[in-house]
Amino acid sequence: MEMRRVTCQSCGASIEWDGRFGRAVTCSYCGSTFLPAASPIQDAWLMTDRVARARYEYEGTLEKLEQDVRFEVMRGEDWSELDLAYLREIARLEAEGKVRKLASFWAISPHPPIYRAMTEGSLQLGARSMVFHKGDEIVWACPMTRDRFELDLPVLIGDFQDERTQRLCGVMSNAMQARMA
Repeated sequence: MEMRRVTCQSCGASIEWDGRFGRAVTCSYCGSTFLPAASPIQDAWLMTDRVARARYEYEGTLEKLEQDVRFEVMRGEDWSELDLAYLREIARLEAEGKVRKLASFWAISPHPPIYRAMTEGSLQLGARSMVFHKGDEIVWACPMTRDRFELDLPVLIGDFQDERTQRLCGVMSNAMQARMA
């Protein structure tokens, strides 16, 4: 296995990494532990809620989730510009106090966080605008959801009930159909 050098996210030290995603690296200088990624764009965890990821890690199935995200959700490619635009826009709305992250996350892989609209507003993605109302919930829509429901933008706005069962995209069978009905 080819060793690579990564920069510690806490202290900036250069440390060796075996190149396997989903495997924690501990910095020998400051002792912090983190999961390295090839680049921010290739980071499989960009859309995943930290609590959802921690659950998979606790259950010892983080590698299975990562494989699902990389091959079922990302389809072996980088995140699209619309996906990255969604992240920038939701961060802007959160900074402005127009949305807040809920303590729940979408039940379907990659388990993105759900945001609640605190005021009326709109989410801008490229030249398109999506209006939301106070109390609406906003969540990133994965490519499979976009394909199934012929969505142009990677976002769902509505009322999403909490669901206790987390699912990987690779094992779903019409799971979204019932959820979106």
